[in-house]
This record gives sequence, C-alpha cells and structure tokens, in this order.
Amino acid sequence: MRQCLNPDCLAPNPDESQFCQQCGDKLLIRERYWAKRVLGQGSFGRTFLAVDEDKPSKPPCVIKQFLPQAQGTDSMGASQFGNPHPKSLVC
Repeated sequence: MRQCLNPDCLAPNPDESQFCQQCGDKLLIRERYWAKRVLGQGSFGRTFLAVDEDKPSKPPCVIKQFLPQAQGTDSMGASQFGNPHPKSLVC
C-alpha cells in the first residue's frame, strides 16, 4: 500500500499506483521515494515509513513532512535546510 502525502487526503493506494486515486497527487518524491504508512505525528508534522525505489534492495527509510500548526512557526529552524517552507525531508 502507498500512502498519499497530501495533508488533506492521506488516502491509501495500491502498490503500483503513481498518483493518489482520491486526490490525484503524485505519490513518489523525487521519482524515488514513496510513503508506506504514517509512523507518528506531532505539532510540527508527520513522519512516514517509506521505501527507496532507487536501490535494488528497496530499503526502508523515513519521510518527515513539515506541517507547522501556526503560521510563521520556524522554531525547528526549517530555513536551515535551504527552504523557508519545506514540505518534506527524506532521511
């Protein structure tokens, strides 16, 4: 199952899907990573268990989605990543 990363959707999709069947958003990040399921959620975002499709062993990895609750919130220092409003980071 592939998890949609759209914060307003989060619909599950079949493994072979490239786009969300509910909202139409792209499921792959950088044509390489896709979310398998939500691992956790907090006041600054969500963490997803993900898969790296680029490597032959398709190892697990993590996607951190930055979703501040209050506008102008940058106490996590998001701008240090080179983008004042990053949507997701893959680790």
